[in-house]
Amino acid sequence: MKIIYLHGFNSSAESKKSKILDSYLKEEKLINLESPNLNSSPSRAVSQIEKIIKESSSRVCVLGSSLGGLYATFIADKYDLKSVTINPVVRNHISGMKDIVGSHKNFHTDEEYEFTTKDYLDLQKLGLKELKKPLNHLCFIKMSDEVLDHNKTLAYFSKSYVLSEKGGNHSYDDFFEKIPLILDYMY
Repeated sequence: MKIIYLHGFNSSAESKKSKILDSYLKEEKLINLESPNLNSSPSRAVSQIEKIIKESSSRVCVLGSSLGGLYATFIADKYDLKSVTINPVVRNHISGMKDIVGSHKNFHTDEEYEFTTKDYLDLQKLGLKELKKPLNHLCFIKMSDEVLDHNKTLAYFSKSYVLSEKGGNHSYDDFFEKIPLILDYMY
């Protein structure tokens, strides 16, 4: 099995969750982890993910955090894969994200880039109205997420598997503790 880890906005393959997952999976001989540095352009990021899926010779699951969760949801629905999302961006969050249009500097790589109006419009296209197979999705939500409204996430994944917990934050600091549950779901 291959797990594709999809990082959030302005992050990278060097994110804390990616490193934690990589370290955990070193012991798992049957699981291959791929953590691409996603392009800042949503359409190019999706193309990157699709290329990995098409080149994979084993079963693929996607795991995404924040904006990576939006990508994971979209890709899983398109290719009939299992997805796990952590405090994900969902369709109803996107309208409130117009303020990300502009100049940015990546937290990990120091790359400077523009997130354009076209990128924002492409992001809107990824926000699916309805999931084809809601039970292909497991969503982890911290109700004190300071970035995204957890109520919108709960409503979006209402027919999916959801683990919502009081407290916490957008970073989902106890991610390590959830890895066994994530792997059980993916198998």
